[in-house]
Amino acid sequence: MTYFFKVWTSFCLEVVAVDPSFEVPVVNVTVIEGSTAVLPCSVSHLNRHKIAWMDQWSTLLTYKKDRVIDDRRISVNQPYPTEWNLQITGVKYGDQGIYTCQVNTEPAKEQTVVLNVIVPPRIIGSQTPSHIVTKEGRSVSLICNVTGVPRPTVTWYRKQSTDGDEKERIGFKGEELIIHNVTRYCGGIYECLADNNVPPAVKKQIRVDVEFPPEIRLPTKRIGQSKGRETILECVVTAFPHAVSVWQFRGRELSNSWKYRIEVFEEEMYTKTLSLRIVQLDERDYGVYMCVASNNLGKTTDTMELYEHRVRKPTTQSTSTISVTPGLLSRGRDRKPVVQSDKQVDSPLIKQYDGDDDEDEDDARINYIESRGNYGRPAAVDGFKGSATSVYSVQTVFVYIALSLLYVLHH
Repeated sequence: MTYFFKVWTSFCLEVVAVDPSFEVPVVNVTVIEGSTAVLPCSVSHLNRHKIAWMDQWSTLLTYKKDRVIDDRRISVNQPYPTEWNLQITGVKYGDQGIYTCQVNTEPAKEQTVVLNVIVPPRIIGSQTPSHIVTKEGRSVSLICNVTGVPRPTVTWYRKQSTDGDEKERIGFKGEELIIHNVTRYCGGIYECLADNNVPPAVKKQIRVDVEFPPEIRLPTKRIGQSKGRETILECVVTAFPHAVSVWQFRGRELSNSWKYRIEVFEEEMYTKTLSLRIVQLDERDYGVYMCVASNNLGKTTDTMELYEHRVRKPTTQSTSTISVTPGLLSRGRDRKPVVQSDKQVDSPLIKQYDGDDDEDEDDARINYIESRGNYGRPAAVDGFKGSATSVYSVQTVFVYIALSLLYVLHH
């Protein structure tokens, strides 16, 4: 009995004498700035030993479960009895470095954890304003200063209009974009996009406007319309600053009234359409209208003629069937054949006019291709049977005349 007690005591002493050990291998922890970092430290057989956390400058952060420093972002996270994790909330970029989990054995045992902090891209400074106005021929510098870990890549894009998300990529990467010898076609919204694979990517937009004098384009120089109708004249103006655009008629500037309605439609960044609607046209409305556009860099004009559109009403053709009475040609007397006229019929070569004023003059044209047969003769058409017999009758006349002349000469 005494021997058994000694063996059991010796066994218990040996169990108690097992040194603490780290259960988790050395790891590196990477977090995004602003998030929470948990640095693992799992120790088995801790017994009466104590655990402390220190930073890379050997500053004591925690001892057992207690926080030692004033930084309230730091605490000990212990989901299980063997775990003594160091937790840092709201991680800052300056928190990155080497942290040590130490057990106060003799000598002390310790395990290090490397904390890496990555930072999303940010655009800093205001060296380039969000809106730049320049003139043609000059150079423009667009700057997009960025920070982030790892170093962000800056890509430039260009949008030609404020509507929609459609944009084109510029074949350049860098924080400064220089545009040499600017033209009006260089205007638009430029966008720098900074990305380092740490979300979110950030962007900045810079609007570039290029000043130039107005230019006018008329969709047509002449337009026709009938009396009593209405019509619309359009003038496309391209300029920056946006031009003051008006319609003039006979030296007078037109304005909105019961007769005129003026509207402006935005087409592109620098382009607008000036529309003039004229109602109830009469003789006084026909003439030359002038579109005038001006800004601080110049003035330009162009004219458009409004004329009365008249539809020419086509006339109808009539044909007659002729027949000759051969009995009237008698011996010794020369009589003219009696010509008899059949009823009038409309020629199939003419397209009938239905009285619609909107019909174009060309609609009343002769359809030679569809209405002619071989050798250019009129083709046979239903309801016009007399045409073929007319040719036969004429031939018969000449035969009888020839026979009659021969008979007279021989007698």
